[in-house]
Amino acid sequence: MSRQEQRRTDERESEYSINSLSDSIKGMAIDTLRLISQPFTEEELNDATPEQVLQRMLSTASYISTTSSLAKKYQRANEPSAIRLFEELGKGQCGTVYGFVGSSTAVKLANYEEKYKELGEDYSAYIKIHEAIQECDPDHEISARLPKAYDFIGPKSEFWNEYNLLFDPQVKVRGYGLTLERIFPAPFPVREALVDALLPPIIKRNKAKFLAKPENKNCLIRLYLGRRHTTKVQGKVQNLKLQNFPLHVNEMEDLGLDTERFARLMANTLAIIHWGAGIDGDDIEFVLGSSPVQNKTPTSKELETLKLWEMAEACDRKFTQRTMEMWVFDLNECSPVTNDEAGIEQLVRAFNNNDPYYPQPGQSNENDRKLWSVFRKTYLDMSHRFTESMNPGRFIKTLEEEPSKENSKNKRIDSLAFFE
Repeated sequence: MSRQEQRRTDERESEYSINSLSDSIKGMAIDTLRLISQPFTEEELNDATPEQVLQRMLSTASYISTTSSLAKKYQRANEPSAIRLFEELGKGQCGTVYGFVGSSTAVKLANYEEKYKELGEDYSAYIKIHEAIQECDPDHEISARLPKAYDFIGPKSEFWNEYNLLFDPQVKVRGYGLTLERIFPAPFPVREALVDALLPPIIKRNKAKFLAKPENKNCLIRLYLGRRHTTKVQGKVQNLKLQNFPLHVNEMEDLGLDTERFARLMANTLAIIHWGAGIDGDDIEFVLGSSPVQNKTPTSKELETLKLWEMAEACDRKFTQRTMEMWVFDLNECSPVTNDEAGIEQLVRAFNNNDPYYPQPGQSNENDRKLWSVFRKTYLDMSHRFTESMNPGRFIKTLEEEPSKENSKNKRIDSLAFFE
């Protein structure tokens, strides 16, 4: 079946008001409305190149339909009579994430007892940041989407009485963990386009086999605005994978993506984390992932006019229809930060120790300098919605005066992205 037969897009509506926003935030809202007002029609999809698919879908403004085996599995499991299981999605230093098949729920379990406390701090950070986002951007119009943190579970939680048998027998259950909203992977047409547009010819010649591997189905796209890079590498191609796929700023430019919009989303999010939640943002991740299309939840007044079947239809999740969005997650390394000189130093360390998601100051490339300027202004505008202190400006000034580790990395093409 062709790529064109496996996808379609729907036009998305926005009721976002921009009346009370600062100029930079108004610009973001206008960008969003502009993108949404340009639907990718079925005829355009039929004639689209891989680069055009990525340009449209990674703009985060379109829906896409997919008939991949993964999407079908989740759609079937979403049926009322289906038996649902937890499947492993990925493993980090702190915990392992399991997805509840047929739902938008995931569970993060500590890898071992020494990580229990860190997992608790992870949950606390989610709650603090969620509260800060709700204060200024509840609909995630100008910031990255944060997975909802539902519950923190312990050995005696009722969760285990109901769900422990749904995990693989080798999984150590009845420990500590947290339940979260799941970030779904990029849908099949996007994964296929990534291969066609960015990977070496030997991978393209074996595309079907490559895309069928589990690690290439769980594809989240890391947005590296702070590094210029190429994934068109030769050599150890057997190690290439789409899981945690690194998309670098030069590749975004080549694809015609709006890097300034990505920079504003990141800047607003980081400012909210720093000055709204009081957290340093150490080792957080920014990715493009998908979520099942769900009709907008009706208001209480609208519900009064709906019949039961209309209510059900309004809340229905369609796992074969996905929308791509920027997400921020992985908060277990985050720590509280004070609004003083020591806090500024902590923020600078966290910024420079992170993967190269953010634009970097002091770059020789003109586009990089422009992107940093956009990030800088947006960050300061959002920061001053939470604090009147001069510390956000001091943080930015310190970054500009102290070269980061990424400044040297950006001077070369690093071919090790897939082996990190």
